[in-house]
Amino acid sequence: MLIEARGLVKLYRMGDSIVRALDGVDLTIRRGEFVAITGPSGSGKSTMMHVLGCLDRPTAGRYRLAGRDVSALSDRELAALRNRSIGFVFQTFNLINRVSALDNVAVPLFYARKSQTREPARKALERVGLAHRAHHKPGELSGGERQRVAIARAIVNDPLLLLADEPTGNLDSRTGEQIMAIFHELNAQGVTIVLVTHEPDVALQAQRIVQMRDGRIISDEPSDRLRQAMGGALRGLVSLPTPEQIRTVEDPRGPQAGDGPEADGPGASNPPAAARDADADLLPARVADGANGSLAAGIVAVVLLAVVFGCAAAIRAMHLTPEMLQKPPQSAIVLAAAMAFSLLGALVAGVIAIFWGRAVLRRIRLEPGHWLGQRRARIAWWLGLGTVMTPVLLIVWRLVASAARG
Repeated sequence: MLIEARGLVKLYRMGDSIVRALDGVDLTIRRGEFVAITGPSGSGKSTMMHVLGCLDRPTAGRYRLAGRDVSALSDRELAALRNRSIGFVFQTFNLINRVSALDNVAVPLFYARKSQTREPARKALERVGLAHRAHHKPGELSGGERQRVAIARAIVNDPLLLLADEPTGNLDSRTGEQIMAIFHELNAQGVTIVLVTHEPDVALQAQRIVQMRDGRIISDEPSDRLRQAMGGALRGLVSLPTPEQIRTVEDPRGPQAGDGPEADGPGASNPPAAARDADADLLPARVADGANGSLAAGIVAVVLLAVVFGCAAAIRAMHLTPEMLQKPPQSAIVLAAAMAFSLLGALVAGVIAIFWGRAVLRRIRLEPGHWLGQRRARIAWWLGLGTVMTPVLLIVWRLVASAARG
């Protein structure tokens, strides 16, 4: 299996409500398959593509790409995985207007720090039939040609997976057919393609069609079966057939009791109210996103410095001897003031880190964000506590030792 997704959940906070963009999605895709994900606006198909493309992390569930569990990877490792194993094609092309088509295609190679970039980029343009336009800038190309440049850029690193988000959305029907022909050719060469679209005639050109609604998969069928349900019509479709329509074609008696999305189980399209009410409880229980990671990291850095200077000042203060205090008054005052300010600064930084870290952890429980924020905020809280307690414990230890000697 190239893609294995189990129980994927993605929550977003919008005002006072929590939106389940993905609601327990299970999906498997084999190497070399051509799969279309379709559904109405708000069904979760774009969120699904972002998770499959490692552009976003699920709130809960597991996602394995080529046998590798990506949920445990750092941001740097995810970026390397995207560059090496995943190609993206977007509706708006996302090309750099000031450079040539060849240089646009070579961008992933630069990020991968490849020494040879022009020859692989030229071969990628050849694969999409655009080698003769290699030195033209995007402004000199038609919409279809720009999309072909974007496809060449997506496949220049020979990725395991090609993700396309509405690749024909900004194109006329004839140009869209040319783009789909390129996808079919790439798939015949062994490229695994996952295409997100709301156009039924485009979706029906894939091998499998996954239909989503309300963050759940309501249908996962071979396209041949859907063509049969529609009587072979591929053009001018308003929507793809529902599972009930498919069963009606196969069984003239129509849908039977227990069929359809209203039935309980993973195919149900509308989660019960109790499940929706449990969303707030799910967030803190999972590795919920939610903290500002950079803020928490900054707190950690401040606290680390505070620990060093605070402990040094406290230890130095414990070793002040009468001989040191007999030095010129100015030197003694400057020394004592420096140690006092260092210790005070460490204590203040520690207290700030404690309250700030707790505030970030409280925020994690309420809204999604970056999963590393939780770990960093907790580290900041413990370091802040250590900063405050270390000098206090040293002073207590010193007093106890002095009392024991006296």
